Amino acid sequence: MEPLVTNDLANDFDTVRDQLVDNFVKIQQGINDGLVDQAIIDGFQKKLDQLLIDSKIRDANVQAIVKILSDYDVPIAIVDGRVV
Repeated sequence: MEPLVTNDLANDFDTVRDQLVDNFVKIQQGINDGLVDQAIIDGFQKKLDQLLIDSKIRDANVQAIVKILSDYDVPIAIVDGRVV
């Protein structure tokens, strides 16, 4: 299977999109050719699940910090997903 584009993504959106589409095509070809086994796919799924859990924990921590600071009259709030 050809190597995937990872750290060498371009700066403009259209090129990045093309690189990501090319990556998915390579992955699909690898799956169809039997080069990617179920254990690798399960590993990717576990990593993705952990990233989602970590993201939720991080969001909860930020909200807790903002609440604590706002309780002490620090002018802080979350507006449109950003701390201001």
